[in-house]
Formats: sequence, C-alpha cells, structure tokens
Amino acid sequence: MVKLTKFPLIFFFLMLFVSGYSSAEDNPDLNPDPEGGAVFVSTPTRSEAENLLKAKGWKKGRNERQDGSYFYISIGYGEISTTRDDKMIHDSRYNAFIEAFTEAKSNYVRAMGEQITKEVSIKTYENLMPDTMAEDAINSAVGTDSGEFDKLKKLISLKFDSALKKEGYNPELADAEKRAIQEKILRSREINTFATAAAQSMVEGFQSYRTYEGGKKGERGSITVVAIWSPKLKQLAKAVYSSSTTVPKGKAKKPIKEQLILDDPNVLLASFGVKMFTNELGNMVLVSYGHASPSFENDPGALSSACDMAESKAKENIVTFAKEQIVFSSMRRETDKIETFERAGMEANRSMNGREFNDFINSKSAMKLEGYNIIGTYPIRNTALYNSTDCVAVVQWSPEGVEGANIIKKDMSSSTSSNSSTDASKQDAQSTTSGQTSSDDF
Repeated sequence: MVKLTKFPLIFFFLMLFVSGYSSAEDNPDLNPDPEGGAVFVSTPTRSEAENLLKAKGWKKGRNERQDGSYFYISIGYGEISTTRDDKMIHDSRYNAFIEAFTEAKSNYVRAMGEQITKEVSIKTYENLMPDTMAEDAINSAVGTDSGEFDKLKKLISLKFDSALKKEGYNPELADAEKRAIQEKILRSREINTFATAAAQSMVEGFQSYRTYEGGKKGERGSITVVAIWSPKLKQLAKAVYSSSTTVPKGKAKKPIKEQLILDDPNVLLASFGVKMFTNELGNMVLVSYGHASPSFENDPGALSSACDMAESKAKENIVTFAKEQIVFSSMRRETDKIETFERAGMEANRSMNGREFNDFINSKSAMKLEGYNIIGTYPIRNTALYNSTDCVAVVQWSPEGVEGANIIKKDMSSSTSSNSSTDASKQDAQSTTSGQTSSDDF
C-alpha cells in the first residue's frame, strides 16, 4: 500500500519537472543561464538615473502632474577622460558633466524636431562566365594580321603590370605567377548606408536635477545627468536673462544657506551644474557649482587660481541656464560587404564591415549676468579617491541679488569716489592672519 502511494507522487513530481523544463526551453525569458539567451548589460550611472525615474514614477520626455501642469525630463551621458590619479581629474570630471548636461539638452532639442535624411545603396554582382583569354578576344575583334593586335597586347600588359604595382607585386613575375595572383570575383553583395540628422533651438530653463558619477580607481569613470525643464523654470530663466526681480513663486522654505549641504565635502565633490531652490520669501533662486583642479598640488597660488576658475564655471552655468542656443548634427556611414572570389583555381569568401560616425553639438550663450553672489569656495581633498585637490565654488543668483545690485549701482553713480593707495613694497610674505573686522552696520 505504501508503494502504491509513492509511485503516483513520484510520477506527479517528475511530470512537474519535465513541464517546467520544457517551459524554460520554449521561453528564453525564463532561462536564467547567461549562455542560453540574452542578458541585459547595465552602465552603473545610467542605471541609477533610470532607477530614480522609476522610484518617482517619472519617464523620459513629457510628464504631467495631477494639477495639469507638466515638466520635461532628459538624460545625458558624459565620459571622464582621465583616471582619478591624474592631477587634472576634477577638471575632467566637470567637463564630463558639461558633456552629459549638454547632451541631455540636445536630446530635448532633437525631440522638438529633427531633420533626418537616409540613403541606402545595395549592389549585387555575379560573374560565373568562363574566362576568355585576352589575345583570343583581340584576335576575334581585329585579326592577327592587323597592326592593332600588337598595340593592344602591349597596352593590356602595361595596364596589368600597373595594377600589380599598386597591389605591391613585382611586374617581372612569370606569367604563371601572375595568373595565380589574379582574382576573379564570382559574386559580391555590398550595402552602403549614409544618414544625417540636424536640429537647432534656443533652450531656456534646464536644470541638472540629479547627477550620478561612477568609476573605479585607476579607471576612467562616467557621469550621467537627469535634466529637468518646466514652464516655471523657463520663466525663471527669462528673469535671469533680463535681470528682473520678478520671478515665479514657490513654497517658502528656509534661507538658501540652510538648505544647502555645505559642511559635507563628499556632497560638494559630487554637486554639479545649476539647481533651483525656493528661499524664505518663496522666490525661486539658482545655485550653481563649479569645479577646478590646481595645476600644482600644495601651491597656494595654483589653488587660488583653481578657485577663481571654479567661480567662473559656476557663473557660466547660470548664463547657459538663462539662454542657450543648441545646434546638433550627426553623420553616420556604414558599409557591409561580402565577396566570393576565385584565386588560383580555389574559391574563398571574405567580408568587410565598416562604420564612420560623427556626432556634433554646439552650445552658445551670451548675456550680462547681474544679481549673483559667491556663497563660498571650498578646497577639498579626498586622498582615498583622488591625488588632486578640488576647489568647488558655489554661486547663487536671486531676485534679491538683482535688487541689491541695482541699489549699489544707483548709490555709486550718485556719489564721488576718492583714490587711495597702499604701499605694498613693505609687506613681507608671511602666514595668513586676520585683523579686527569693522562693524556690519554699513
């Protein structure tokens, strides 16, 4: 009785196993063996960006909110051109961010309208006719008694020798060797593709919402940027461009300096581009980050120059946020060819695949920037990752800054200034010190 109950159970589990195995074989998606089917390959920074969109329920392109408003998301990718032990690593990281951010904006421009052209040519050739000796053909055409016979034979010989020279062969080879070298194309198929794409537009109000950076020590890394545009950001961009004190409103929050993470060097090292915040008055403002490496380590002058460059880069980010012209063009040429040929009585095959690709993005911005202030410059060293110091500059643009600049210009233009000079020749190089600070009631 025990044996009778075992057999149905064994049969049941055996059928379940066979059924599961057949199902996995029929459907490659259920086969976990990498050698048995395709697998996804991920780029760490790109994957992080995609995961962010999934977590927030966003998608690349246009996103609609419940209140009817919308925003646009674009993602760009940049390559860090050097390894972490290079002294210019932080400039390279910043340039990779610029590449990624500009690519994200160019993807938006292309989505708005792109002129695409494509040409494809397919050539097929077959020649299975038996070879005919050149002299027989000439003889049939002009006859051996004609003086043209010898002229044509000589001309063919010269042409053949010239072709051999181009291929690197000795024209003095024996006739049998020359015949062995000769190839006869029996069949060939060639596909040529030529494609171009172009797009151009003004871009206003793109911010770098989130930046992801990845890469191992000793290897070149990458940066991926999630860029966001919205009608409100475009209004803010117009205010920046026109130096207006009227900006879109948002929910009032803490003062900007209290919102920023300025006491964590790791966060500052990883912050790039322009980001929008709302201040304690509910006004939308911009905060921009610039990065630069000193040309020489442990050199105060080189570090000071790096901080100056970082400030310039941060201000340039605000300018490109306000108004930027993006021009995109792309060219791709591909060749796919296969030939069956005969040489020395033997048939053989050869194939060739070639590709030429040229992607070009041009960005141009120009304006008078008013209303900014330098929040701070922060020299940071992380010896666990980099052999070079990074000077991070943080710059803010706000309508209050524009208003303050207007007041100063007005006061300066209505007052007289006196020139004063300081005798610097008596000052010796020494460690930095600070004297008493005047009252803030100025």
